[in-house]
Amino acid sequence: MKDPSHLIRKEVYDALNGNITLDGSALPVYNVVPDNGSIPYIYIYSVSNENTEDNKSNYISNITTRIEVVTAFPTNTGGQLDCNLAMNQITQLLVSKSSFFDLSSDNFNVYNAINGGITYITNDNNTDTVYRAVLEFESNVEQTA
Repeated sequence: MKDPSHLIRKEVYDALNGNITLDGSALPVYNVVPDNGSIPYIYIYSVSNENTEDNKSNYISNITTRIEVVTAFPTNTGGQLDCNLAMNQITQLLVSKSSFFDLSSDNFNVYNAINGGITYITNDNNTDTVYRAVLEFESNVEQTA
Protein backbone atom coordinates (compact mmCIF):
# COMPACT_ATOMS: atom_id res chain seq x y z
CA MET A 1 0.00 0.00 0.00
CA LYS A 2 1.26 3.46 -0.92
CA ASP A 3 0.57 6.61 1.10
CA PRO A 4 -0.87 9.46 -1.03
CA SER A 5 -1.05 11.91 1.91
CA HIS A 6 1.72 14.13 0.53
CA LEU A 7 0.01 14.22 -2.88
CA ILE A 8 -3.28 15.37 -1.36
CA ARG A 9 -1.45 17.96 0.76
CA LYS A 10 0.29 19.31 -2.37
CA GLU A 11 -3.03 19.55 -4.23
CA VAL A 12 -4.58 21.41 -1.29
CA TYR A 13 -1.61 23.77 -1.19
CA ASP A 14 -1.81 24.42 -4.94
CA ALA A 15 -5.58 25.01 -4.77
CA LEU A 16 -5.33 27.53 -1.92
CA ASN A 17 -2.05 29.31 -2.63
CA GLY A 18 -2.87 32.80 -3.93
CA ASN A 19 -6.63 32.11 -4.00
CA ILE A 20 -7.79 32.92 -0.45
CA THR A 21 -8.04 36.63 0.29
CA LEU A 22 -8.97 38.91 3.16
CA ASP A 23 -9.37 42.63 2.56
CA GLY A 24 -7.99 42.18 -0.96
CA SER A 25 -4.75 40.46 0.09
CA ALA A 26 -3.94 36.80 -0.51
CA LEU A 27 -3.21 34.82 2.64
CA PRO A 28 0.14 33.03 2.69
CA VAL A 29 -0.15 29.24 2.72
CA TYR A 30 2.36 27.16 4.67
CA ASN A 31 3.22 23.50 5.23
CA VAL A 32 5.60 24.72 7.92
CA VAL A 33 4.99 28.15 9.43
CA PRO A 34 8.29 30.07 9.29
CA ASP A 35 9.58 32.06 12.25
CA ASN A 36 9.00 35.25 10.27
CA GLY A 37 5.52 34.22 9.12
CA SER A 38 2.96 36.92 9.66
CA ILE A 39 -0.66 36.52 10.71
CA PRO A 40 -3.11 35.92 9.04
CA TYR A 41 -2.06 32.73 7.29
CA ILE A 42 -3.21 29.26 6.26
CA TYR A 43 -1.42 26.19 7.62
CA ILE A 44 -1.79 22.76 5.94
CA TYR A 45 -0.61 19.42 7.30
CA SER A 46 -1.36 15.71 7.03
CA VAL A 47 -3.24 14.10 9.91
CA SER A 48 -3.95 10.49 8.98
CA ASN A 49 -4.19 7.78 6.36
CA GLU A 50 -6.76 5.25 7.44
CA ASN A 51 -7.22 2.09 5.40
CA THR A 52 -10.99 1.92 4.93
CA GLU A 53 -11.48 -0.88 2.44
CA ASP A 54 -9.40 -3.39 0.59
CA ASN A 55 -10.47 -5.49 -2.31
CA LYS A 56 -8.58 -8.04 -4.38
CA SER A 57 -6.98 -5.46 -6.61
CA ASN A 58 -6.84 -2.11 -4.79
CA TYR A 59 -6.29 -0.38 -1.48
CA ILE A 60 -8.73 2.36 -0.45
CA SER A 61 -7.78 4.94 2.17
CA ASN A 62 -9.39 7.88 3.89
CA ILE A 63 -6.79 10.68 3.88
CA THR A 64 -7.32 13.47 6.42
CA THR A 65 -5.55 16.77 5.84
CA ARG A 66 -5.93 19.60 8.32
CA ILE A 67 -6.27 23.15 7.06
CA GLU A 68 -6.05 25.95 9.60
CA VAL A 69 -6.77 29.63 9.14
CA VAL A 70 -5.01 31.70 11.80
CA THR A 71 -5.82 35.34 12.50
CA ALA A 72 -5.05 37.62 15.45
CA PHE A 73 -6.33 40.97 16.66
CA PRO A 74 -5.64 43.16 19.67
CA THR A 75 -7.58 41.81 22.65
CA ASN A 76 -11.25 42.81 22.78
CA THR A 77 -11.39 44.07 19.18
CA GLY A 78 -13.05 41.09 17.47
CA GLY A 79 -11.81 39.23 14.43
CA GLN A 80 -13.41 35.80 14.25
CA LEU A 81 -15.28 36.94 11.14
CA ASP A 82 -12.01 36.83 9.15
CA CYS A 83 -11.63 33.13 10.02
CA ASN A 84 -15.22 32.52 8.90
CA LEU A 85 -14.70 34.40 5.63
CA ALA A 86 -11.42 32.65 4.78
CA MET A 87 -12.80 29.21 5.68
CA ASN A 88 -15.85 29.87 3.51
CA GLN A 89 -13.54 30.46 0.54
CA ILE A 90 -11.52 27.34 1.36
CA THR A 91 -14.52 25.03 1.55
CA GLN A 92 -15.87 26.41 -1.73
CA LEU A 93 -12.56 25.53 -3.43
CA LEU A 94 -12.00 22.11 -1.84
CA VAL A 95 -15.28 20.46 -0.87
CA SER A 96 -17.05 19.26 -3.99
CA LYS A 97 -19.65 16.76 -5.08
CA SER A 98 -18.32 16.46 -8.61
CA SER A 99 -14.68 17.50 -9.12
CA PHE A 100 -11.79 15.98 -7.21
CA PHE A 101 -8.03 16.08 -7.37
CA ASP A 102 -6.61 14.22 -10.34
CA LEU A 103 -3.87 11.92 -9.08
CA SER A 104 -4.16 9.42 -11.92
CA SER A 105 -0.57 10.05 -13.03
CA ASP A 106 0.51 8.81 -9.57
CA ASN A 107 -1.79 5.75 -9.81
CA PHE A 108 -4.47 7.04 -7.45
CA ASN A 109 -8.15 7.76 -7.94
CA VAL A 110 -9.64 10.40 -5.62
CA TYR A 111 -13.38 9.90 -5.47
CA ASN A 112 -14.59 12.38 -2.89
CA ALA A 113 -13.76 15.58 -1.02
CA ILE A 114 -15.47 15.86 2.35
CA ASN A 115 -15.79 18.50 5.05
CA GLY A 116 -15.03 16.29 8.05
CA GLY A 117 -15.84 19.18 10.39
CA ILE A 118 -14.76 22.74 11.08
CA THR A 119 -13.73 23.78 14.58
CA TYR A 120 -13.36 27.40 15.64
CA ILE A 121 -10.90 28.12 18.45
CA THR A 122 -10.27 31.38 20.31
CA ASN A 123 -7.21 31.94 22.51
CA ASP A 124 -6.57 35.12 24.48
CA ASN A 125 -3.15 36.22 25.63
CA ASN A 126 -2.00 39.51 27.20
CA THR A 127 -2.02 41.48 23.96
CA ASP A 128 -3.93 39.55 21.29
CA THR A 129 -6.84 37.28 20.66
CA VAL A 130 -5.86 34.52 18.23
CA TYR A 131 -8.63 32.97 16.18
CA ARG A 132 -8.28 29.65 14.39
CA ALA A 133 -10.64 27.91 12.00
CA VAL A 134 -9.64 24.25 11.60
CA LEU A 135 -11.00 22.12 8.73
CA GLU A 136 -10.66 18.34 8.74
CA PHE A 137 -10.55 17.78 4.97
CA GLU A 138 -11.11 14.16 4.00
CA SER A 139 -10.47 12.44 0.69
CA ASN A 140 -11.12 8.81 -0.12
CA VAL A 141 -8.35 7.59 -2.37
CA GLU A 142 -8.03 4.34 -4.27
CA GLN A 143 -4.62 3.03 -5.22
CA THR A 144 -4.94 1.82 -8.82
CA ALA A 145 -1.52 0.26 -9.37
